[in-house]
Parts: sequence; structure tokens; C-alpha cells
Amino acid sequence: MRTLARCYCHALEIGFDRSPRRTIHCHCGQCRSQSGATFTTWVSFSDPPQPRTGAQALGVFAPTANTMRHFCKICGSHLYTTDARDPGIVGVPFGAIVESTGLVPTGHYFVDDKAPWHVISDGLPQFGGRSGFEPIVPAPAHGRKGD
Repeated sequence: MRTLARCYCHALEIGFDRSPRRTIHCHCGQCRSQSGATFTTWVSFSDPPQPRTGAQALGVFAPTANTMRHFCKICGSHLYTTDARDPGIVGVPFGAIVESTGLVPTGHYFVDDKAPWHVISDGLPQFGGRSGFEPIVPAPAHGRKGD
């Protein structure tokens, strides 16, 4: 296994044979509600997760007709998500990845849904619109040039 993910109580571990495809910050309302955070940072894989330990602790919740959230039934940690609209992708919350393998986020998605008080200032590309993946241009900084 190249990448290992684990729940909070360590009862459940999954692995992936292929390297991650990308890492993104998602600002959609569903991710914010599920994580309780301003946004969720996701690592996406193009291969299915391989249970390593604790397969009996794996629970599934379908918050929408398209998405399936997979979690540990013991501690409640969200371990990965699948989406029927993109069947070749498995999303893992970055915090569940056991070892940071030099992955860095490449952009912010669903920015139109972000928490209104959160200011994105890291310079990463931003995406939004109807799909959440349409390129957007950030608003200009306050003040005029030379101020």
C-alpha cells in the first residue's frame, strides 16, 4: 500500500495502491456541515480503498442520492467518500492520511458556498459557479495601487 488512512480510534485502516491524484480544499456546505470546519481538505484517489484492519467497523451514510460517506462505527471518524457522479474517484479527508507524503492542496473549490466570514488569501486557484469547479477570479484587494 502506498497511502494509508486511519480513523481516530485506530480501529479501521484503509490503503490505496496508487498515488493520490490531487489534493483540494472544498468549501461546499455539505463538507462544512460534515466536518464542522471552515472547509475540508480532500485527497483523491482513482483506485478503490483496500481494507487493512477493522472492516467490520466500517459504516456507510448516504447524505444525498449521489454521495456515500464511509465512517468508523466506533469513533465516528469520516474515512472516505464516493460519489456516483464521479465513480472513478475516492475522496479521503486529508486529516485521515497517516503519513503526509508531501501532498499540498492545489486549489479551493465550491468557493461560492464558502463560509461568508472566511477570507481565502493563500493565492491558490479558486473555483465555484454552479458545478463548484468553474474557474473564478478572486475579488481585487481593498485599496488602490500605491495606497
